[in-house]
Amino acid sequence: MAKWTYADRMAAPLALATLLCAAGAAAACGGAAAPSLTGPSGELSSAFLATGGVRWVFDGEQWQPPGVVPDCPAEFRFTTPIDLSNVTSVLYPGQVRGNGFRPHGGFRFDRPGQPNDIVVRAPMDGAIHRMARYLEGGELQHMIDILHECGILHRFDHLLALPPPLEAIAGLLPPPVEGDSRTTPVGAGHVVRAGDTLATSIGARSGNRFIDWGVYDLRMRNAASEDPAWLASHPGEFASYAICWLDYLEPGDAAIVRSLPPGSSESGALSAYCR
Repeated sequence: MAKWTYADRMAAPLALATLLCAAGAAAACGGAAAPSLTGPSGELSSAFLATGGVRWVFDGEQWQPPGVVPDCPAEFRFTTPIDLSNVTSVLYPGQVRGNGFRPHGGFRFDRPGQPNDIVVRAPMDGAIHRMARYLEGGELQHMIDILHECGILHRFDHLLALPPPLEAIAGLLPPPVEGDSRTTPVGAGHVVRAGDTLATSIGARSGNRFIDWGVYDLRMRNAASEDPAWLASHPGEFASYAICWLDYLEPGDAAIVRSLPPGSSESGALSAYCR
């Protein structure tokens, strides 16, 4: 198997943008874009659509926008990415699970005989910012970062099968390696609309059916990070920017999610972000 170098990884965005142009993705090629669905600040700007996505960058300490950020409201809502009738428990963002602290949350699907064929949909408009494909227990998994120009980033992990447009992008990522879930930037990106399908199945065929979902407001650090000791012990690009996404669902869905049992045996509903 050919090995990918750092240069290969950073050259991937150009190849991905070329693929999208060949596939007729207007936003990636500078062509006319379809009308946008409503995001947290209304329609996506023409500049965002023309470039395929504003590229925020983490400088090692904080996230930096690559220019002028649109005038965005402080409050926003997004649609629930899965059918809640399939969910058996909720994983809260900002808690210890497994071997460490997890800024992301997620959902579990543990009914006996429940299939992996759970559809995951984009919760808001944005662009595919980064992706990864890797092996876990020998099984292929996908991770997708969706970035809205206001600086709201959604990360989905443990996606098993992707729809054809996203599968085409994933095919140009570095070859999957066991346990290596590092993401690759996807260049001009691929604009997605709220409700677009991100995955058609999730989790592992072995029976561990769940997805990770983290939401990060890159515009400012969260309340937990105001404690210097907490901030020092939770380094990296996500822990101090994660939000309690349960608070940003439509009220009816938020009530359903909060009524679900917690999926973590270690932390229950304990969360550094949710109150």
